[in-house]
Amino acid sequence: MLIVDDDPDLLSLMAETLDLEGYRVDTSTNGVRALDAVEKVMPDLILLDMKMPVMDGAEFAKRFREAHDHEAPIVIVTAADNAHRSANEIGANGWLGKPFDLDSLLEIVASQVGAADSG
Repeated sequence: MLIVDDDPDLLSLMAETLDLEGYRVDTSTNGVRALDAVEKVMPDLILLDMKMPVMDGAEFAKRFREAHDHEAPIVIVTAADNAHRSANEIGANGWLGKPFDLDSLLEIVASQVGAADSG
């Protein structure tokens, strides 16, 4: 799994929570780094912030889909009021609104990944 978010505290919280649940987690702080990461190891899920410096979530999703089609599902993680619309616009498989509780995070991940021992 790849978590892409420029907020270091939220990135750490999400990564630690999912790691404790048995998921293998990689992180990136912007879309450029995330594109580099998926070239090395294709994640089974991408949790993607939409507003980041260097390359935002929408641009990352566009470039990812161009290069890799739908090899990994994308769930956007955003504070935007129109999270559902943003998810549809980039072809995301789901969305999680910020702020969120950890149970909601685990539910959306489980719905996309399935077994907790997946990468």
